[in-house]
Amino acid sequence: MVWTSLFGIITLVLLARALGFAQAPVLADADDARQRAGDAIPGFCAGDVALAQDRRGALVADADGRVALLRTVGDRWVVRIVNGADVVIDGERLRLMLPEPMFPAVVLDLGAAAPRWADRL
Repeated sequence: MVWTSLFGIITLVLLARALGFAQAPVLADADDARQRAGDAIPGFCAGDVALAQDRRGALVADADGRVALLRTVGDRWVVRIVNGADVVIDGERLRLMLPEPMFPAVVLDLGAAAPRWADRL
């Protein structure tokens, strides 16, 4: 009985993975990041973009100096304004810690652009 249930669960998990349900979304390019930030935040006029190396996150700036973070949570995108967040630079990576208790720290590999974006925040 236990083996049958276990086999059924494993089969469902493998089927979901085969159909692509376990894959986190990726950003196509900087324009994709701009569009998502603009759609999520009213009045946000996206400009400069820094895509993470894995394209599963980005920072997007607007003309007013606000910086939006795009990151994946499961199979969807979450967008937050991150000005004033605690920032730690580790080489070419930024670690952002937001004051939201249910929003874990985010690490973005931004390459050589990491120090410039840390200064913006």
